[in-house]
Formats: sequence, structure tokens, C-alpha cells
Amino acid sequence: MIRVLGVGNPLMGDDGVGIAVIEYLWRETVPQGVEVVDAGTGGLDLVHLIEEADAAVIVDAVEMGAAPGTLKWFRPQDVKQNGELCHLSLHETRLGAVLQWLAWLNIRTPVWILGIQPAAVRLGAGLSLPVQRAVPQAAQLIHEFVGAGVSASPT
Repeated sequence: MIRVLGVGNPLMGDDGVGIAVIEYLWRETVPQGVEVVDAGTGGLDLVHLIEEADAAVIVDAVEMGAAPGTLKWFRPQDVKQNGELCHLSLHETRLGAVLQWLAWLNIRTPVWILGIQPAAVRLGAGLSLPVQRAVPQAAQLIHEFVGAGVSASPT
């Protein structure tokens, strides 16, 4: 089973985009063998959600210095603990820490990250307009990716 995990906090503006993508996907038909999960703010619970899947896609707001609403695929090796992607995830337990735990526990589930550049992460519900516009695009990328059986890289 391919597990698509939306991560984010909808009460922190664009940080809620991962959850918005999951809610969008819930309104659509996803291929059999794909599970779409609201993973909240993530944290180390992601380790178990990933471990139990055959493959995982994490959708999250990612600070990558791009225009708001920009979509980009990442692989775990792209997440550097001390490099420019150190702040890949905007949550309490950074995505890099989750990926490190997967490595330490020798969990070999293939993981892809679909990052969406936020415009503003601040207290308050609702996504900015460019990030709202990215939600259907993100859902389409995920459909294409899981429809291909995640056998090839989405990038």
C-alpha cells in the first residue's frame, strides 16, 4: 500500500497546505492500494505511518526560497541535517529527524516528499492565494505519481 501523508497545522496559515492537499484528495477517487492520511503536525508518529506502508509520499510546506506555491519533489537524501534544507519541514520535529529515525531503525520504505513553498506561516487559519492555487496541482502530481505505481522518480 502507498500511503500519502499530509503534514501541517491549518491554524498556522500556509503551514496547513499538506492537510489541504489531503482534504482535496479525499474528495477524489484515488487508485486502489493508496491510503490518504491526515498526519497532523507529523513528528515521530510519521515513523510508524511510514514503516507500515510499502511506499510513502509526504506532502508538507517546505521553505525552499522559491515563489509561494512552488511545488518540488524531494527524496530523503535531499534533506540535509546541517545543510540548506535543514529547515525542510516547519514543524516541531523536523522531517530530517523523522528520516534519520527511519535510517537508524533500518526502515527501508521508499519515501518521497512533495514540498510546497509557503507565502506566510503565522497564526491564523487559511492559505494564501498562491498556496491555495497549488493544492489542485499538488493533488494532480500525486495522482500521476501513485498511478504510475511509484516505480519511477516523480522529478
